[in-house]
Amino acid sequence: MLNAKVATGVGAMGAYVAMPKNVTGPAPAVVILMEVFGVNRFMRRIADHWAEQGLIVLAPDLYWRIRPGIELDPETDGHRDQALKTREGMDVDLAAQDVEACVAHLRGMSECSGKVATSGYCLGGLLAFLSGVRGSADANVSYYGVGIEGYLKEADNLKTPMLLHIGGIDPWTPLPVQRALEAGLGPIAGVETHVYEDTNHAFAREGASADVPAMRMLANDRTRAFFQRSLGL
Repeated sequence: MLNAKVATGVGAMGAYVAMPKNVTGPAPAVVILMEVFGVNRFMRRIADHWAEQGLIVLAPDLYWRIRPGIELDPETDGHRDQALKTREGMDVDLAAQDVEACVAHLRGMSECSGKVATSGYCLGGLLAFLSGVRGSADANVSYYGVGIEGYLKEADNLKTPMLLHIGGIDPWTPLPVQRALEAGLGPIAGVETHVYEDTNHAFAREGASADVPAMRMLANDRTRAFFQRSLGL
């Protein structure tokens, strides 16, 4: 279901692209950064959602350096273990460079206004943070990002707006991690963090067993307002 290619300098990375409809003139764009399961049906649904909101959307296959086209499903037996094993083989630094290639690709599109954000989920939430501290995106959103606490030493490099959504009972971001994120990111201007009480991991995975519709819609409303402020959506 990948329908586009992004040049990275060392090869072409597959991606799923969704274009907004009924939009006149150039539109802002967002790079949707995948969970550990790849660009699967849930990530494509997220991409389609933001295209419906008026954004050009690109969801890259960030496992392409391991094997192009890996697509796993959290609702299928055995796929979770396979996803976690695949994630172990990812070079996060190279993946962050691939995200930056996606930002440049979108800015080079004639349909794009030049304003580009990232929005990542789980693994992608970490990469959205790294985009903020290493890349050139205009704004970055992390939904239940995993592992950000390991990169807080780079937080002082964050110069563009950052929005974080965290499940209050997410085992991947337990209370000590939440406190570390608050201590490391709270003092930085432009960082907005929301913790969703009694809410677990992957609560914005629409249509999945983990989906928490009320929290997903609240988080997406906050993200849309964030995009309106930072991208001119």
